[in-house]
Amino acid sequence: MRERAKMAETGFSLASAAAERLGGSGSIGFEIRTDADLVKAVEAGFRTESLAALAAGGVSDQEIAALVINPRTLSHRRAKGERLTVDESDRAARLARTVALADRTFANSDKADRWLHRELRVLDGRRPIDLVRTQVGARIVEDVLMRIAWGAPA
Repeated sequence: MRERAKMAETGFSLASAAAERLGGSGSIGFEIRTDADLVKAVEAGFRTESLAALAAGGVSDQEIAALVINPRTLSHRRAKGERLTVDESDRAARLARTVALADRTFANSDKADRWLHRELRVLDGRRPIDLVRTQVGARIVEDVLMRIAWGAPA
């Protein structure tokens, strides 16, 4: 909770940072400043371009397939010009939030990427990126990242 207050003091918005990972207002459809804005965007469904932005930011196609949407389904959505569903958009937002928080915590995207893909004892030997599959797992990863940010034992 303190890290969130610290982020607010510095003008950092995790929702805004996640939106940037998803391509910003150009891909999402409108500007994201708050968590409430992100909820509205998820409910409206992200444009498929948001996943291309995630991939351009370092998230692999395999991770998008495993954590957000099946490649064949994505291909159909793109061909028909359809938006992602609420569930798919929610999973994309969860992944983007986690990556953005890791980047913020480590202040270096390469270090953040290595951390997200490393098996960690604190996560019972699992990789943080794999836990993002569920909301509960993502919350655990966020908690670990916040402890790291505060210098507490992770």
